[in-house]
Amino acid sequence: MRNFVYYTVMGPCKWVQLSLHLIRGRSYNLFENEDGSDVILMVGDEEYRERVPAHSWVLAAGNQYFRAMFQGPLADRHKKTYDIPNDPKGFQNLLKWLYRHECGIQSIDSALITLQVAIQYLCPELAELCVAYIGKHLTVGNVLKVLQYTWRYCPSQQCTDQSQANLDPSTAPSAPSLEALEETSRPETNSYGASDPKPHQPSSQHTIHSMTQLQDILDDSEFQDPTACCSDLFNVCLDVVDRGTQSVLATEFLEELDSTTLQLILRRSTLNVPNELKVFQALQRWSTAECKRRMLPLTPDNRRAVLGHLLYHVRFLCMNNEQLQQTMSLLTADEFNYLAARISGHNPVKVPPTLSPYLVTMSTPRCHKPTGLLQSGSSSADSKSKKKNSSGKKKYTKKELVLDVVSCLAVLFD
Repeated sequence: MRNFVYYTVMGPCKWVQLSLHLIRGRSYNLFENEDGSDVILMVGDEEYRERVPAHSWVLAAGNQYFRAMFQGPLADRHKKTYDIPNDPKGFQNLLKWLYRHECGIQSIDSALITLQVAIQYLCPELAELCVAYIGKHLTVGNVLKVLQYTWRYCPSQQCTDQSQANLDPSTAPSAPSLEALEETSRPETNSYGASDPKPHQPSSQHTIHSMTQLQDILDDSEFQDPTACCSDLFNVCLDVVDRGTQSVLATEFLEELDSTTLQLILRRSTLNVPNELKVFQALQRWSTAECKRRMLPLTPDNRRAVLGHLLYHVRFLCMNNEQLQQTMSLLTADEFNYLAARISGHNPVKVPPTLSPYLVTMSTPRCHKPTGLLQSGSSSADSKSKKKNSSGKKKYTKKELVLDVVSCLAVLFD
């Protein structure tokens, strides 16, 4: 972060260079303090809101977003109360960072909420702090939640058209476009940019600009993309999903995924599963949960309806006949008969139109690596290294031994 920032203290045309460190030293005790506060922030939504006193000069000095909000050309300088429809905990962590250069992140949930706020309010240092905490505490139990939050912050890894979206996702995982990021500000979409709104997921209606728009508004020389740190975390999440696929698919949060994140996982060729039935069973669980969310009867037709094209990302042609029998509940008679014939070695002429676009993928096996072999191999390697290091004695070759003997004799007879 720069040591100096510009801030208007005398009016819109009078700029004075102030030390950011000096400002933080003076503002440390002003955090959550009414003394000298000139603005009131009403943080939260209609169900729960908090009144937070703040000092516009502190916020503007340490953050580009607030500088434009309080001192920009479109700012209302007579306005004293501002509505901030963000999560109060995440926004409080942002304020604590701006006032004290500290942050109270103590859980993955807190880090994810704070990351969302840090990105929205253009605070790259706080975003990096959140990403570092998440990466340190990332497990198979929480990786899906982290993946769902972070994939929309990786526009550089997106596939912009449908033809690119059909490429192998193991090498270029898909992510939303900047237009999708803008959709998060609309009430009819959920907080993850998915097209189907879900009442159980909180929405954010305060994201008013994409990163491209903000870069146009702000000075290019001072703009820092707060999403830059998310790409590495996103790739780490995918790696965790690939390595521990069975454990990841068994987690409870799988049933809460939005359809876009679920598709991202299903399309990966690097999922480490012993057979494709594991993927189908996870998808079946998700369809049950989705029917409940949409208040639909738990019938095969409704499950197929909520799954849509997600069902055809299961690689049915990599199953055997016994495994395929367990998928009959979600397949039509034509689909099942065709797949059964293909698995049995036949090549039916008539292909169901629902399966036709996915046949190549359905017949491509995923890269399964048996966990037991990996563990035994690593343990044997560890044991070898332990044996090598435990003795602490130098292992001589015959040549080295002869040279040492000759050296000793030379010393004795010198």
